[in-house]
Amino acid sequence: MALDAQSNWNVEMAQPFRVPLRRRSSYSIEAPATKLSAEKLTLLNPPPREIMLPAEIVSQIVSFIPQYTSQSTLWACTLVSRTWYASSIARLYKYPHLTPANFEAFVSTICPSKNARIRHSPLSELILHLDMSELVHNSSRSLTARLLGRLKGNIKEFVAPQASFSINSFAALSKCTHLKVLDLSLLSTSIEMEQLFKTLATLNNLETLFFPRTSYIIARYGRDPQDPPEQRFSAWPPKLHALHLAGGINDYFVRCYLNRVPQTLNRLSIQHCSQVHAGALMECLDIVGRSLKHLTIRHPMSSLGRAIFDDVLIICPSLTALRISADYISRLLFESIPKPHPLQILDLDCSPSPADYVDLDPDVVFLAVEEGKLPDLRSVRVNSRLGWTASKTVRRDAADLGDILEAAEQERPLGVAAGVWVVSD
Repeated sequence: MALDAQSNWNVEMAQPFRVPLRRRSSYSIEAPATKLSAEKLTLLNPPPREIMLPAEIVSQIVSFIPQYTSQSTLWACTLVSRTWYASSIARLYKYPHLTPANFEAFVSTICPSKNARIRHSPLSELILHLDMSELVHNSSRSLTARLLGRLKGNIKEFVAPQASFSINSFAALSKCTHLKVLDLSLLSTSIEMEQLFKTLATLNNLETLFFPRTSYIIARYGRDPQDPPEQRFSAWPPKLHALHLAGGINDYFVRCYLNRVPQTLNRLSIQHCSQVHAGALMECLDIVGRSLKHLTIRHPMSSLGRAIFDDVLIICPSLTALRISADYISRLLFESIPKPHPLQILDLDCSPSPADYVDLDPDVVFLAVEEGKLPDLRSVRVNSRLGWTASKTVRRDAADLGDILEAAEQERPLGVAAGVWVVSD
């Protein structure tokens, strides 16, 4: 039945209004707006990415890391990337800090096999300094010789261990031709003098030598003074400029070996040598004294007498540093200087129980400086047992000496820390 117009309107408005919709993929207004906002978001918040530094800059950064005291830091740098590894690995192995805890891992890395021809480690070429001073029973004699054999091509400094260095290590040591520093002071084993000097004769680049301190090294050859030393003595290294002696030397060694040191020697240290007497030592200084610039004679030895080195500044006219026990000198040392002496550093040690005959006070040094006998003197270090702080008068004299040394450094700088220091053992 037909309805009127009002009825038809009511019926149509009661139904929901239907509008045909397109699929989302064909909607041309929404999609580009969504894509554009994502691009803006990416530009405003870029994802993190690795910053690639040039190898030169990485090497410069690594160069500021301390060489010997930051092994763990250098090891961490090698794990960052290949660039950091290439810049850090040489510094990490240049001066390895060997301890009983890491020595086994170090050996397995440097010596992966007993025969280097079977399996060679390229890291062995990076090691320039080998310090085994902290190892006592962690190594063996054969292992020490094997290490020296692997490192012989580049090593420049070697500090021998106390117990695991013996005669079978000399063959490998003689092939370390680039060696500049050799420290045998910790050795507790017997070393034949003939074998030692045959090895030293091959080390043409050696500059600093710490001699073995064992007292029985020279006993075999020291009993017969008529036995010519030329039959066993080869030569000192030609470039040797620093020699440190302690313990096992006697008058025979001083007269027959020490007198033959090359003219390049300018540093000589003699300490704890109970078998050396004043006569032999003075004969040696008469021969080598003119080229010496640093001389150390201290840690009192019972074989030396009182005030026997009062002429040391005359015998050694080029000394710039003198470290001596006050038991061996007197006031005459400073009063007998005939002309201005280039001495810059003076260290006065003392025996554990100083005697009354040790009569050295700041005033005698002050007069030598004021009179122009020691115009270059800048640093004076004295043992507290000498009594430079015992009274107010002596303390004032020490202060006056420090003032004149500081004034001289300001007027004519020599690059030496000026002043007076009283130190204890």
